[in-house]
Amino acid sequence: MNKPFSLSKNERIKSKKTIETLFQQGEAFFSYPYRLVYKVTPSINRNGLYMAISVPKRFFKRAHDRNRIKRLARETYRIEKIALQSKVIDHQWELNLMFIYQGREILEYSAMQKHMQQSLLHLQQRVFPTPPEQE
Repeated sequence: MNKPFSLSKNERIKSKKTIETLFQQGEAFFSYPYRLVYKVTPSINRNGLYMAISVPKRFFKRAHDRNRIKRLARETYRIEKIALQSKVIDHQWELNLMFIYQGREILEYSAMQKHMQQSLLHLQQRVFPTPPEQE
């Protein structure tokens, strides 16, 4: 059993085939500084939540800048994923996520964490819409 605040290698998308399927069949939206591409499928997996992060070379030429952004994004995701993960497990779904960093500068950790919270909240609203209240 995974610890709640961990981000193991099992939770990361590494397969080219999975990434291609995600881009071909998934949905996308923009929530600064990320473009999120996601795909929901029914599953009985224990974890159910898988992610990958990409930082385009076009915006950050130096590898150490791209690596720093990915490291910060993974850390903020690791802390903020708990609520989303519990909903995905409750619905018995598999949710594949791809975060594509679209910002032009490297944000501080606190700003990155705030934007990750907003992005995951926006994702929850799209994936788990609240039903209208009955009177």
